[in-house]
Amino acid sequence: MKLSSIIYWALLLLPFAGTAQKTKKVDAGTISEKELQAEAIFTDGMKFFIAETYDKALTHFKKAAEMNPASPGATFMIAKSYLATNDIVNATIYSEKATKLDEENKFYRKFLAEIYIKQKRFKEAAAVYEKLADRFPRDIDNYLELSNAYIAQEKYSDAIDVYNKIEKTIGMSEEITHQKQLIYLKQNKLEKAIEEGDKLIASEPTEPEYVVQQAQILISNQRYDQALKMLETTLKHNPDFAEAHILLAEIYRKKGDLDKTSQELQVAFSNKNLSSDVKFKILSSYMLMLEDDKNEKTTESLINLTRALIKQAPDEAKAYVVLGDLLMKKGDLAGARDSYVQSTGLEKSIIEVWMAIVEIDSRLNETDNLARHSEEAIEYFPNQALFWYHNGVANFAKKDYDKAITSLEEARNLALDNKELVKFVNGLLGDAYNEVKKYSKSDDAYEAALKIDPNDEHVLNNYAYYLSLRKDKLNRALEMSTRLIEKAGNNATYLDTHAWVLYVMKDFRRSREILERAIKQNNEVSGTIIEHYGDVLYQLGEKDKAIEQWKKARQLGENSANIDKKIQSGQLIE
Repeated sequence: MKLSSIIYWALLLLPFAGTAQKTKKVDAGTISEKELQAEAIFTDGMKFFIAETYDKALTHFKKAAEMNPASPGATFMIAKSYLATNDIVNATIYSEKATKLDEENKFYRKFLAEIYIKQKRFKEAAAVYEKLADRFPRDIDNYLELSNAYIAQEKYSDAIDVYNKIEKTIGMSEEITHQKQLIYLKQNKLEKAIEEGDKLIASEPTEPEYVVQQAQILISNQRYDQALKMLETTLKHNPDFAEAHILLAEIYRKKGDLDKTSQELQVAFSNKNLSSDVKFKILSSYMLMLEDDKNEKTTESLINLTRALIKQAPDEAKAYVVLGDLLMKKGDLAGARDSYVQSTGLEKSIIEVWMAIVEIDSRLNETDNLARHSEEAIEYFPNQALFWYHNGVANFAKKDYDKAITSLEEARNLALDNKELVKFVNGLLGDAYNEVKKYSKSDDAYEAALKIDPNDEHVLNNYAYYLSLRKDKLNRALEMSTRLIEKAGNNATYLDTHAWVLYVMKDFRRSREILERAIKQNNEVSGTIIEHYGDVLYQLGEKDKAIEQWKKARQLGENSANIDKKIQSGQLIE
């Protein structure tokens, strides 16, 4: 325990020792051995209390009090010990007793009032503080605590009276004025609250903070014209008062004058006396407002302000983040991504920024950027499955299947608690393992994805199609492709997959029906579907029509390995 605390407790001991000392002065022979023992026991109790051994301290204080009932010190320390053990009932009993034994001790009274406050017994606490205020009129803390007790009882007028007494003693005080304003506002006495603010400003005309506080009250109560007049007057005397321009911008925004809002913000932001932190807070608050404000002009104005702020503070990472957010709001994905990337050059530890970067790369389908940015993110967040997944997606698109598999396997290991992500990872792993002809692992990955979501269209389509190409597990392929077209029967790609499974199973007539359905329902089908249709027609003996469809497929850009050979030879080549 600190030395100051030890001295404090030693002072509290004095009332106990003081009784015996006074007796000694009158007649040294009247102090008994019992009283001396009580003092020694009390002293030991203090040692235990300071050591926070409250059970032993209580035992000693109670014994000392029994030996010297007239001593308030032991009784008071019993109360302190009970409170330290959260026994507030006994703490109250002994605190009240100590106060009765020594009514002049302000520490005892304050402690009793604090105990009442803890129990929300505000009326009793107020009574104690009233007596303290009368007995010790120069102790301002007693008045402040008394006002708090009145406020807790919603005796607002009494609290105001107390604050007025304090002001008579110490003069105008910012803290007291604000408390009075809060009470008046709670009582719906707006004029009184404004009057108090005016008095505070009059007491310190050169203190701009008082003007800010008064303006905020006026603005929050729709007294816009009154606030405008006050702020404009202040700016005549103090033109560098940036906060005034910010408040003017807020007034104009609420009045719907976006041009003047922008003008005032620009003036404020050009003021070098206004810290960049304050400017960021202002931008953040206006960005929150943009969630409900679809006005493009407002967004553009904030973008310009942010760019200006970046010129003033080019090394502030959050400025680039704010700009990125605004550009996202505008719909400029590439610009937003580039701004986020610039922020990572200054601050690399914000995971949300990296996530935004890779998400935008993905949305823009910029494979090289996605690969590079996800790799950078992994350097700083190696345990984040999402970054590994995005890296796998990028490398798969770049046909670097081994690298894709490595990233996707890491993503799967890290995403155990995220079933949705695990599903996507397994789906892509199935595709990647198929590309490198590791078919068993491909099938396992697809099955794991379907275990999470049996109706995942991507997995059902690719898994069924690849099985048909391998002529493996055709009943499983047919089951999946059937489920797929039942779920999305208008999708030409899914219909083609189902038709090709039927083709491999030599159900050519049913395959033809499905392919004709795909062609009929979709005006723009791929060359692959048309080539497959030609293959089916050939199997059904309609060779001329088959050649016609192969030629059509070639015109549509189909460049499968055998399409030209089929056309030249007039034969089906598989």
